[in-house]
This record gives sequence, C-alpha cells and structure tokens, in this order.
Amino acid sequence: MKKTFICLGLGALLLASCSGNQKQLDEDSQRIAQLSAEYQEANSFNDSLMLLMGDIYTGLDSINQQEGLLYNIGQGDNVDRRQEVRQNLANIKARLNANRALLDKMEAQLKNSNNQNSVLTKTIAQLKAHIEQQDQKIAQLENDLSSARGQIEQLNTQVAETQEQVKAETAAKEQAQQETVAAENAANTVYYAIGTNKELKKNGLLEKKFLGATKVLQGDFNSSYFTKGDRRNITSIPTQSKKLKVWSNNPKNSYEITENAQGYKVLKITDPAAFWSLSPYLILQVD
Repeated sequence: MKKTFICLGLGALLLASCSGNQKQLDEDSQRIAQLSAEYQEANSFNDSLMLLMGDIYTGLDSINQQEGLLYNIGQGDNVDRRQEVRQNLANIKARLNANRALLDKMEAQLKNSNNQNSVLTKTIAQLKAHIEQQDQKIAQLENDLSSARGQIEQLNTQVAETQEQVKAETAAKEQAQQETVAAENAANTVYYAIGTNKELKKNGLLEKKFLGATKVLQGDFNSSYFTKGDRRNITSIPTQSKKLKVWSNNPKNSYEITENAQGYKVLKITDPAAFWSLSPYLILQVD
C-alpha cells in the first residue's frame, strides 16, 4: 500500500513538471515569433529608409546638374534650354515633396512602434534636413533663372538700342560722305564750249558792240551750250579745226595749243589747278 502511494506521488510530480515545461515552451515560441516579426519589420524599415536615402541623394545630384545647365546657357537667350531647366526643377521639386511625405510617414511609424532606434530617428532627421537644403537650392536656382531672363531681356534691349544708334550713326556718316563727295564734285565741275565766232555770239557767250572790244559772258547766255566736265579728268580737248582761239581768261602759262596727226588743233592743259583757277568756264573758238 505504501509503495502504491509513492508511485502515485511521483506520477503527479512528473505530470506537473511536464505541464510547466510546455507552458514555458509555448511562451518562448511566441516570443521568438514576435522577435522574428520585429526583426523582419526592422529590416524592411531599414531597406525602405536606405532606398529613400539613395533617391534623396540622387535628387541632389540632379539639382547640381540643372545648376550646371543653367549657368552654361551662355550669353544668348536660349529659351529652350531655360524651359528645360525650369521643367526639370519642377520634377525634382515634386519628387522631394513625395519623399518628405514618405519620411513623415516613416517617422510616425517609428514613433508608434516598439523599435525606438535612435540611429533611425537621427537618419530620418538628417534626410529631412537634406530635403530642406535641396528645396532652398531649387528656390535659388529658380530665382537665378528669372534674374537671368531679366538680364537677358535688358541686354537684348541694350543691343537693340545700340544697333539703332549704330544704324543712325552709319546713315549720318554715309550722308556726310555723300555730301562731301557731292561738294567735291561740284567744286571740280567745269564747263567748256567749242564753236565758231557766230555760234558763240548767237548763244550769248561773246558780245561785240560797234567799235567796242569783245566781251565774254557779260550778259545772258545759253548755259545748255556748254559741255559739263570734271577738271580732274580733263587733260586735253581736241577739235576738228585747224584754227583755235581761247576766249576765256585762263592763264596762258597753264595750257598750250598743239596739233594732232591730222593737223587739227588740240588744247592741252599743262597746269589744271592754274588753268581753272579764275573761272570754271572755258570758251574755245574754232573756224
């Protein structure tokens, strides 16, 4: 009987021990499962944060690239390039806003979770600071873009005004040159007439009264009878006559009368400046 009680007591102890071990095992299994889930969640959170960090730093590179495009547009007003930079900045800005919203969500998720990781919290704060810096950079670039456009428009206005000024000055210079040439041509314009005594008198170039001396160009005369010429180009005047007389008051030492091969008289001007110094009119009588 005593032996039977001892066996029953040992059985009870063994049963109680097994029941306690099973409960501890169940609690350990639940804790392991919870830790495993938290580990997977932390890994997923870290992976998302790393991807977001990469995208944010890629955005910084994109901003730097747009800055290079903006400041290398050149002196001229490249409308297409400025529009490209403006559109790219708008796209980067939209991506930054999306990343900022995602960081806010991750920050709230981290605060509400049991994973109070100071490193992750600090990383999120740093990424937010980077986004703010990039926002400021974009704002500066947009301001520079607008300023550059204003400066280009001002330069274009100045160039247009300069072009108009140059055009006006060129026109004035050309007009002055034309007037100078016209004045020089007028100063060198001379007139000569060749005719018989009768023809010269008929056209009013010679006038002789009874018992008086012959007068040259003293009254009204027919100006159309003269031939117009440039004294810079006149070196000699040939005639179809074997007799030649100079009626105008050209200095005698400034010309000479010669003959050509046919025996016709030729007036040769030896000193043009002296020859035309007294009058621009030359009257030659032939018979």
